[in-house]
Amino acid sequence: MGIKVMHTHSEPLEMTQGSQYEALIGREEELRRLHAAIRRRESLLIWGATDAGKSALIKTALAELPEGEQRNCVYWTGAARGRQLLSYFLAQLYRAGDSLVQRKVRVDGAGNASLDRWLQKQSSLRLRGIFFTASTRGKYRFFLDHFPCATHNMARLMKEIMYRCETPIYLAARGYSQSEIGYAWSLYWNDKLRLHLGPLTERAARRLLETCVRKFGFASRGSEDFREDILRLSGHLPGSIVKMCELAADSKYHCGDQIKTKLVHIDYLMRTNLLDLGYGQVAVP
Repeated sequence: MGIKVMHTHSEPLEMTQGSQYEALIGREEELRRLHAAIRRRESLLIWGATDAGKSALIKTALAELPEGEQRNCVYWTGAARGRQLLSYFLAQLYRAGDSLVQRKVRVDGAGNASLDRWLQKQSSLRLRGIFFTASTRGKYRFFLDHFPCATHNMARLMKEIMYRCETPIYLAARGYSQSEIGYAWSLYWNDKLRLHLGPLTERAARRLLETCVRKFGFASRGSEDFREDILRLSGHLPGSIVKMCELAADSKYHCGDQIKTKLVHIDYLMRTNLLDLGYGQVAVP
């Protein structure tokens, strides 16, 4: 069963059991730092390689917040145009009970059932005005995950939210250079604004691996060679360990008492590459 993390997501944002292991084993210090940034309302770039556990870390931190604070956290994942992002944020503020946004919607005779139509009818200028005012008055926090490289206009929108509205943005990305996050690099320009998720320590990686072997129920098949191969092939990245162990639980990768580790790794890479296809695209204004 998953953990519902936020009330302000278009679909229930859930933590799978595997994701919890990703975030918690060997990531205690990073989780503490993210919690501290959320508590102090400080913008932060959470960066690291694919499967370093960025999304899982964010979702775990959000799941651990009191319900009242969760309602003021808005999570977006994927690419977006500026207007699309503003409309989504405003819809979530409306559903979270923001009095200003709800008043603006109701004055125009709209409500829950017609909210999407109302958003479509508004000019970009009006959307920005309502959003900026609501963000400045409220105590919101915005989370952007799997977000493509930001254009100049998108970075300017992010800057206005962070500085004009004094509202933090927590951005998950693979790096912090312009080639990796676009013009948003200038918003997270020093180490105090960045949280790096590197490979796990040897001890933490082994602990996570043993947890996964037990959890996915193939301890009797998981030989020492299998364990060493998974640690080597994963590069000690938690998401890689979890996903390869999850694949290895499937009987199609079994041959007697052995696990076809090379085939597990190939299929893991193929799935990862498919998911990565749109990641590096540019976020358009």
